[in-house]
Amino acid sequence: MEETISLKEIMEVLRKNIWIIMASMLFCAAAAFGYLNVFVAPKYEAVSQVLITQNAQDQNSAVQNSEIQANIQMVNTYSVVIKSPRILKSAAEEIDPRMSVETLASKVSVDSIQNSQVINIHVVDEKPEKAIEEAKIVTKSFLKETPGMMKVSNVELLANPYTAQKTSPNIKIGLLAGAFAGLVVGVVIAFARRLFDERFKKEEEIIARLQIPVIGTIGNITTNETTSGTDGLIRRRKKK
Repeated sequence: MEETISLKEIMEVLRKNIWIIMASMLFCAAAAFGYLNVFVAPKYEAVSQVLITQNAQDQNSAVQNSEIQANIQMVNTYSVVIKSPRILKSAAEEIDPRMSVETLASKVSVDSIQNSQVINIHVVDEKPEKAIEEAKIVTKSFLKETPGMMKVSNVELLANPYTAQKTSPNIKIGLLAGAFAGLVVGVVIAFARRLFDERFKKEEEIIARLQIPVIGTIGNITTNETTSGTDGLIRRRKKK
């Protein structure tokens, strides 16, 4: 027979199992923390910046603005060029002759600051010093190959990376994810206990599940009542 549960009963189930839920959250958060620190290798990101400059400096303001807008639109093209095999092949050979273009491409990402002529070249590696070195080499290869490839000379280095920031694993997000997973597991365990608990809690449950009427009920007997009743029985026996 279909069983429904009210909001009050839901809150009661959660209240009775609050320690199970909290323990599950702590356990899962600790497990996530241990996993991220032991099994996930940290990764570091180094960023270099390239500037798309103007070819002509003596033009009037209207022409300069037009050229700036054209350069901004060219940023997307340059972003694709940076990850092209022609650029990455020479960079990979300089970094490590055994490194493939595909391996280097998986480490490199490119973006641009909105409405600007600046391109950011991101390189990720498990060692911060290698990330910095690889970012410099990729940027140098781009600056070297672009003039011949694009027939332009309006690209120049803006900033080389000197530090690398740790990007993963994100311990805070990992802990939050672990705690949330523990919350879900704890709630599932709480309602599983409620679902598989075959004890009768209300008269209506007896009638619904056994299809028999309730003739009477016995109230809870406290420890004091049990003790006093036993003492009285013993005294009566002694009198006899």
